[in-house]
Amino acid sequence: MCGIFGITIKTLNLKQIAVSGATLLCHRGPDNEGSWQNDHIKLEHSRLAIIDLSDSANQPFELVKGKVLVFNGEIYNFQELREKWSNNGITWNTNSDTEVLYRGLIKEGTKCLQKLNGMFAFGFYDSESNKILIVRDRYGIKPVYYYHDKSHFIFASEQKAIAKFTGWNSNLSNLSEYAVFKHVSGNKTMIEKIYELEPGHAAEFDVNKGELRIWRWYDFVERRVEEKIDYKKLDNIIFDAVKRHLISDVPVGIQLSGGIDSSILAWYMSKIKKDDIKSFTITFPDSEFDESKEAAETAKKFNFEHYEIPFTIRDFIEIWPKAIKFFDEPINHPHTLALFKLYQVAKNHVKVLLSGEGADEVFLGYEHYKKSLTIDNFEELRDFDKFLDYEIIKKYLNLDLVKKDEDYWGNKTKDAKFWISKGISGISGFEFHHHLNTLLNRVDKMSMAHSIEVRVPFLDYKLAEFGLRQNKNNLFKISNNKIERKIPLMKIFEKIFDKNLQTKCKIGFRVPFDQWIQTKYELRKFCCEILSKSKKIKELNNIEIEKLEKMLSLNNKLDENQIRITWILTNYIMWRISL
Repeated sequence: MCGIFGITIKTLNLKQIAVSGATLLCHRGPDNEGSWQNDHIKLEHSRLAIIDLSDSANQPFELVKGKVLVFNGEIYNFQELREKWSNNGITWNTNSDTEVLYRGLIKEGTKCLQKLNGMFAFGFYDSESNKILIVRDRYGIKPVYYYHDKSHFIFASEQKAIAKFTGWNSNLSNLSEYAVFKHVSGNKTMIEKIYELEPGHAAEFDVNKGELRIWRWYDFVERRVEEKIDYKKLDNIIFDAVKRHLISDVPVGIQLSGGIDSSILAWYMSKIKKDDIKSFTITFPDSEFDESKEAAETAKKFNFEHYEIPFTIRDFIEIWPKAIKFFDEPINHPHTLALFKLYQVAKNHVKVLLSGEGADEVFLGYEHYKKSLTIDNFEELRDFDKFLDYEIIKKYLNLDLVKKDEDYWGNKTKDAKFWISKGISGISGFEFHHHLNTLLNRVDKMSMAHSIEVRVPFLDYKLAEFGLRQNKNNLFKISNNKIERKIPLMKIFEKIFDKNLQTKCKIGFRVPFDQWIQTKYELRKFCCEILSKSKKIKELNNIEIEKLEKMLSLNNKLDENQIRITWILTNYIMWRISL
């Protein structure tokens, strides 16, 4: 896991900023900083050494003169590809997956992408064509951002490295969408002129012509054709996925929530790795969301060295501004802050963690599928994950500066039309590209803030495609008003742990923000202090925000919408004043 950065020399000379992109991203990779440049482009890399710890695997990586790679992530099947390509008489210089990716690009160009099993975002420059290719993995586990303005081009693992050159300016045209959905969609970000390359996409910038071409290189599974679960095949696929995700030259642990998904990973991990496994769990003292007891039981069952990490209201308040600094945008999910603390502690013990992220999206684990799987029109799909109604939130915005036409959907309209045309598979595709993308981005940024690599075996593409090809009734059923969700994983869990899950409700990894804002004076006081700074922010309606601030200061009971408005506005203001 690393930080990647690239900038055209024309842009570098124009901006006249004496700063290293690798240094701006050094938290992502403290083990080495490297740079490469010619008359056209400069590439930089901050390395977190995981596979082949030798200096020969440092980046930017160049074996053929003028063909240079900066790569963030892991190629889990690199050994298999290395063996396959060795038949062509290749002499290998390293034992790294970086070299395997590099040689694949040299040998096959973008055709090699289909052969990669991993999480990755990379930039590859070819001086002969004077073009730079940037690529993001199938499901967007690793992010990459870019700026393009005619002949100027920058890309990086995080927005902060680009904004240093382009400016930290809030994109007011996206504010309504953020306020309604907690995030912005498609390739948009909250920072003006900075874009996110979408999952499964690639982009090529022609330095000579100043042209940027973007395309989808990975086609999401289009049909749920499997009528019956092959449990033996599923067992083998999960085993192989976890085994691949354990390949490392540094210690690997597990992020253990106490839920179904991470517990299943723990079992497979214990079968493969056998010993010296460390597990880490966030605990919420006196909260209904606490699953630390279940996590501790799982750790004990498999003889893990287990660490419980309490997360309190004091942690929440202390971490919030720090997390926003690393997130680069307003935070969307409260549990982002708990992850920040988990990785903060885990970095003292391991360099890599496995996480159960993605299992609910692949195997239909959310109860909201009861409704979403019946959607048959783009308007309903587009609106499905609303956090706040626009009519409620708009009075807190200065509509003279923010979009006036009430088109708060951003790219969601276009995306919803695209995905709904693909039927029930498209509903999963839409969720992967929106909700799951926000979850993966928050894992990446909070873990990399502490130089921790997080791997997500349930998004191994062979395992993910197995789940996405299943008829929905294999995964999710409603009978006698009772919901059965992610059925295959439930059955595997019951077999492993000899437990009946009929009465188990999904808790999920949640921070009790709604409860705390009602009952914790210190959180209300903190939010009031932030909200009071809205006077400095021209795109907000300070008069309405003052009313909300007064309610908080008087300790008045808040309704659900007021709690959500408090979350949205506190995040936005805190982020905005930090720019």
